[in-house]
Amino acid sequence: ERNKAALFIAVHADYAGSHARGATIYTLRESTAAALQRSAKSEVVKAVLTSKELSAAEQFGGDTSAVKAILADLAEREVAVTKERTNVFARQVIEFMSASTPMQRNADREANFRVLKTAKVPSVLIELAYVTNPLDARNLKSEHWRDKVADSIVTAIENYFSYQIARLPM
Repeated sequence: ERNKAALFIAVHADYAGSHARGATIYTLRESTAAALQRSAKSEVVKAVLTSKELSAAEQFGGDTSAVKAILADLAEREVAVTKERTNVFARQVIEFMSASTPMQRNADREANFRVLKTAKVPSVLIELAYVTNPLDARNLKSEHWRDKVADSIVTAIENYFSYQIARLPM
């Protein structure tokens, strides 16, 4: 937020049994996104006006409930738009990465990772490979493979921003 980021991408290498292989793309679990949506709405309702402003508005017979409701609705919609943009970006990453590296069978997954909960911009966590799989470990050590995968992620980013949905204000 402070740096005006338009995307958040965390890149990791996973650890599991030696049979696990391939990349996985994680987005925030739908139920967690819904809880964050409710939380955003609640926070806005509480923080719209300071107690001093609220007191002044009430003194003059002003009804602040409409303003609170509108701002809460906007906050709720912002969370929904961010989740939709996250899903669009995740599909782009999977599409372009699958041309450059093996992917897990169900590469598009949801999780409650902390890094995905805190971002107010489209956010994904990319597990590139499994350090415990000999083939994946060899790939991770290969500069050619890393360059190829990095290029596919860059292409996904460029493709995402070429769509009008990504250029709309948050």
